[in-house]
Amino acid sequence: MSVLICPVCGAPLERRSGNFDCAARHSFDIAREGYCNLLPVNRHRSRYPGDAPELVRARRAFLDADYYAPLRSALAAHIPGGVVLDACCGEGYYTAALAESADAMYGFDIAKDAVRLAAKRDKRTQYFVAGLHAIPVQSGSIDLLTHVFAPFAEAEFTRILKGGGTLVHVMPGAEHLMGLKRALYDAPRPGRETPPATALTLEKTERLRYSVKLCSNADIRNLFSMTPYSYKTSREASQRLETLDTLETTLDFVILTYRK
Repeated sequence: MSVLICPVCGAPLERRSGNFDCAARHSFDIAREGYCNLLPVNRHRSRYPGDAPELVRARRAFLDADYYAPLRSALAAHIPGGVVLDACCGEGYYTAALAESADAMYGFDIAKDAVRLAAKRDKRTQYFVAGLHAIPVQSGSIDLLTHVFAPFAEAEFTRILKGGGTLVHVMPGAEHLMGLKRALYDAPRPGRETPPATALTLEKTERLRYSVKLCSNADIRNLFSMTPYSYKTSREASQRLETLDTLETTLDFVILTYRK
């Protein structure tokens, strides 16, 4: 049985051959790639809610180079089975690995282009387009929720988790991407590690820190494009990356495990 609910009336959704339906006869088509768009059309005015298509393509290209593979493996180690949801899943880089151990795997993002790419290559997961603050998932239906580098929606996370359910939240550590920042700025500073404010019980904190060498300008530009620096950095500073063919940088992740 699906854990998805109708974004219009909140009733359970049942999968048919080519769509999801609720008892009130609201119907949502399943795209040929296998995902379903559950984002109400009047919820966002933007033509491209979430990340723009060019950012989606850059992030997928960078992640497919497997610089973040140790983080993907660390996340997969948290999956004991059960019903798992990857919130803000993007192109499904982590989701596809999590699906190997889950009994039922779901993933969503507000960026339709990202969800389409995820669904196209990962058929074990039910992907859907949705917003973070109105997740069309039944209350108390998720055993484990993963959430990587995205805004924290405590009310929704608490609602959809089962009693005793687990949230695995990943945030950047203080030294994350220091090599990239040194290439961009004259006096880069460490980031601030600020755990989200939540009533969920913090059970475990893990640190994953290692160095990588990016071996092409394309990888460097793709990494830059998928970070907040791409829109916070002056054009003059960002042009410093144009002449680089290699870049060494630290990747620093903080993995926080919470229990409801």
